[in-house]
Amino acid sequence: MIWLIGHKGLLGTELAMLLHEKGIEYIGTGSEVDIKDRDILLSFISKCHKKINWIINSAAYTNVEKAEEDEHNCRLINTDGAANIAWCANKISAKMVHFSTDYVFDGQSTEPYTEDAVSHPVNVYGLSKIDGETGVMEENPYTCIIRTAWLYGKYGSNFVSTVQKLMVEKDCFKVVNDQIGSPTWTRDLCEAVTALIKKADENPKEFLYGIYNFSGDGETSRYNFAMEIYRQCQALGIIKKDCEIIPCSSAEYPSNVKRPLYSVLDKSKIKRNLGIKIPMWHDSLKKYLELCAG
Repeated sequence: MIWLIGHKGLLGTELAMLLHEKGIEYIGTGSEVDIKDRDILLSFISKCHKKINWIINSAAYTNVEKAEEDEHNCRLINTDGAANIAWCANKISAKMVHFSTDYVFDGQSTEPYTEDAVSHPVNVYGLSKIDGETGVMEENPYTCIIRTAWLYGKYGSNFVSTVQKLMVEKDCFKVVNDQIGSPTWTRDLCEAVTALIKKADENPKEFLYGIYNFSGDGETSRYNFAMEIYRQCQALGIIKKDCEIIPCSSAEYPSNVKRPLYSVLDKSKIKRNLGIKIPMWHDSLKKYLELCAG
C-alpha cells in the first residue's frame, strides 16, 4: 500500500492517476491530514486497514516569489512537514519518496549538477527544500529524494499553462533568455517514480536510497522553451493567432526573488540505476500538448 500525500496538486494528481492505471494500491490525502503535526500523521496511519509500505510526499510550498515574504509557512511545509512525514515513515518501517528541486543550487555552474554537487540556494524556497532534504534523510534513511526542475502538467498552474494563456490574451510578451534548465512533464516524472519503487521492492538489498536527479533530457532557456510551446501550439491548432515572444534578461524582468541562471540536472545516476531512458524535453512537450489538444 502506498500513501500519497498531496494527491491533488500538479504532481500528486498525475501520480494518483498513474498508480490507478497501473493497478497499484494507494490512498491519497491532502490538506485534511496536516503534515505539520506528527500526531495527526500517526493518527491517520492508525486508522488505515492495510500496512503502508511506501509514503510518497508530493505536498510542497511551491510559490517561489511568495516564499520570500512568507518564509515561516514555506518552511513549515517544505522543511518541517517533510521531516515529519519521514519520521512517520520510519515509525512504521515504510520507505519514502520525497521531491526536491534544482533550486537547491546557485546556478553558477556551466555543467549539469550531479547529486553530490555542493548545494547553495539563492532564495527562501531553495533553502527550505535543501533543509527539507537534510531533515528527511536524518529521519528515514530508506528514502529516495528526487530533485526535479521546471515541472509542467495538466493539473495545476505552471510555465506551459502560463505561456499558453499569454499567447491567447496578448499580442506580445517578454520571457527571460538567460535562465537555462530542463523542462519536465509530470507524466515522465511519475513513470520514473513507479519504476523506482518497483526496483526497490524487487531488489531491497541492492537498491541505493538517497538523492536522484530527474528532469527532461536536454536543456533550453526559458525563452526557447516558450518559443517551442508557441511553435507546437500553432502546429496543433491550439493557438490560431500570431504572437511575438521577446527575449529579455533576468535583470529586465521585475522580481523580488533571485533564481539560478543555470540549473540543469545530471541524470546519469537514475538512468544507470533504473535502466530507463529519459525523453528529450521537446518530445515530451509534444506528447503533452497533443494530449491536451485531443
